[in-house]
Amino acid sequence: MKFIKYISIIAVVSLLFAGCDDTMLDYNEDPNNPTQAPNSTLLPTAMMSTVVNLSGTDPSWISSVWVQHTAGVHAQLRDYDRLNDLDAALVNNNWNNLYPTIFQNLNIIIEQGEEEGNNNYVGIAKIVKAYAATYATDMWGDIPFSESNQGEENLTPTYDSQQEVYEQALQLLQEGRDALMAETVGTAGSNDLIYGGDAASWITAAYSLEAKIHNRWSNVDPAGSAERVLTAAENGFQSSDEDLTFTRFGTGSTEQHPWFQEAADRGHHAFSESMFDAMDPVDDPRLSVFAVERDGEIVPAPNATAEQDQFASSIYSGLSDEIVSATAPQQLMTYSELLFVEAEAHLRLGNEADAHTAYEEAIRTSMASHGIEEAEVDAFLAQEDVLPANPGDLELDHIMTQKWISLFPFQALEAYTDFRRTGYPELTNPAGQIPNRFPYPQNEIDNNRDNIPDVNINTPVWFQGQ
Repeated sequence: MKFIKYISIIAVVSLLFAGCDDTMLDYNEDPNNPTQAPNSTLLPTAMMSTVVNLSGTDPSWISSVWVQHTAGVHAQLRDYDRLNDLDAALVNNNWNNLYPTIFQNLNIIIEQGEEEGNNNYVGIAKIVKAYAATYATDMWGDIPFSESNQGEENLTPTYDSQQEVYEQALQLLQEGRDALMAETVGTAGSNDLIYGGDAASWITAAYSLEAKIHNRWSNVDPAGSAERVLTAAENGFQSSDEDLTFTRFGTGSTEQHPWFQEAADRGHHAFSESMFDAMDPVDDPRLSVFAVERDGEIVPAPNATAEQDQFASSIYSGLSDEIVSATAPQQLMTYSELLFVEAEAHLRLGNEADAHTAYEEAIRTSMASHGIEEAEVDAFLAQEDVLPANPGDLELDHIMTQKWISLFPFQALEAYTDFRRTGYPELTNPAGQIPNRFPYPQNEIDNNRDNIPDVNINTPVWFQGQ
């Protein structure tokens, strides 16, 4: 993306964070001669880079307008919403951070942790690497992975298929759990910015991520993937208290959530008409939490045709301060999300009652996370259009639409993956086809052109089953 990167928050925890311009080392940095740094520094570096550069900035903002959580009302995001300038510069910075900062540091952590006998670091690093690999392949499809980060031994790594990357991520999750259950000489403690080195929490998160990844096979192996989802979910999150969520953003100018910084500095987003049209007719009580009223009413912005309205300051409704705040939590995976995945898996297997139960609990959990009173939730769920009284009337559209709403706004990339995978909610963009993937970056075109797959942004990815 061409505008400023919101990466300064990483510096406040004294991390060795690399800059994100075209001079950055790529995945060919020599892993045999890394800058020496202890795992106590490398782990928070890798975690922060994962949270900010994969979950919190460009991929999330662009996915948000493509999946119509928000509409672009200014500058680059207005262009991307109109499907303009979707070229090799779009997420060049994120790719350039993925390999030398995220994967490279995680590889070093694993190697050093194994040498030191600190399996806590090893297990956490493998799970974070699985998460990062999953979201990278969600974005681009095929990526270099098994041959990446090998230094001079392999300057032009081949691409693994999307299916192969998911399979390797699943293997990393298993290896991560095994390491966390093994004897260790110490723990990551406060250097683990999410669970404080707690092995049990990471094991639970790993099972939840496994369920999510298995669901990527929904179009390829519908029944088999559903069975695998439910098996993994049995050991996954059992409450929102176990969520895989980053909660360490602060109020200082260099500590704030990237979405908050974007809203304050750039103001490219407004609340979308598609979200409003899904929520308003059924009196969704989250609507007043999500969007700001303008003259007593919410004025949503249409995707691809919105007028210029930087900061949503005069025409459209912006995103509420209750959602986009300096210290807002960045969800990586939640109990609510896992319940929606379970509901979808049960539906594929014809387990109507179980699908209905999981779906209802997913909505209730999402509502609770936004402080919605139980009476309001009961009234919302009493509507047949929201929760059919007969479990047999529950359809995929119900599940995916409510999941799409629940992922607003910080999990837009996951919502974009779900939309491509299921076709729900039914969205159209008047400017043309909603892209099926992100473009490969210019840095990769310059350095590894011969191995880049012959695809464009409208080419379906593997999990779409086409």
